[in-house]
Amino acid sequence: MINQYKRQDVFRCTHDAHSKLGHHVSVYHTMFRKGCFPDGCTYFRWKCNELERKRKCYRGFSHVGKKCFGCKFFDEEKFTRSLVKTDPDHYSDFLEDLYEFEEWLRDFENKEHWCMGTVSSVKPHLRHSLYGGTPQNPKQEHTHLLGYLICFGDLYIDKTHFEDYSYAVIGREFQQRLKFLQGDRLEFRATVTMNEGRLLLQKLTQTRFTEKQEGEHWTDSRSLVARSTGNTLSHQAEKCYACDQGVLVDVVDRTSTEENVYHRIFCMQGMPSAAACTYNTSKDIYGQSCSNRYYQIKNKF
Repeated sequence: MINQYKRQDVFRCTHDAHSKLGHHVSVYHTMFRKGCFPDGCTYFRWKCNELERKRKCYRGFSHVGKKCFGCKFFDEEKFTRSLVKTDPDHYSDFLEDLYEFEEWLRDFENKEHWCMGTVSSVKPHLRHSLYGGTPQNPKQEHTHLLGYLICFGDLYIDKTHFEDYSYAVIGREFQQRLKFLQGDRLEFRATVTMNEGRLLLQKLTQTRFTEKQEGEHWTDSRSLVARSTGNTLSHQAEKCYACDQGVLVDVVDRTSTEENVYHRIFCMQGMPSAAACTYNTSKDIYGQSCSNRYYQIKNKF
């Protein structure tokens, strides 16, 4: 059993936003989150008729933004980017696999099950908040340590062999008590849920190690140091996804009237960018990169 929602071999979108990933988009993003199947992605481009004519804005703005709504010179253009199937001949096979996966999910979701697997990585679970800064609240940004993220490359859930990435979000005290490490093999009970198309394991209980590794584990002190010295990167380079020091974090942007949530790469080595990175990727202290595929964990987890 694999996670059909995260497959990226079914759809391609020609929108510029997906160019860095070869225009491949996940099934969940296409069919459920954005709902751009089958008509494609629709987006709007803002423009100012005065700035287009190289005239000055009477309100003093140099570019178009949200504050321009309602201005008589404000305009927007609607665009639709096509969505194509990467393999039309096998699309019907994918639909059958998707139906089977969703049938399995209906039987297992929001229920507690016995699980068994080997830990692929353990990393801090971070959330970065942007406040914008006001006289009432001068703080502009803050990175929170919510707990830890355990990644499994494959997992047995009852009698089902889930041959894909799954994730367990645990609290700080739970990690300090059990000291999870890459390579640990364990059995436990957990509630199976889905979040943004990813399989999540919550409320771990009756945890028993069948094989325990020795070595340096993540502690709150190490995590807080990484949080303080690390840096949120504005661009997500492919090498950062594969780096053991790169973590995908939720960014909660409260700088405008509407709260916006997106994800960015957080470099625990504090590198300013992928191009300026000098980190020796041969080091294997923090685990493998599979947990970087996880993003958009809701605050309730």
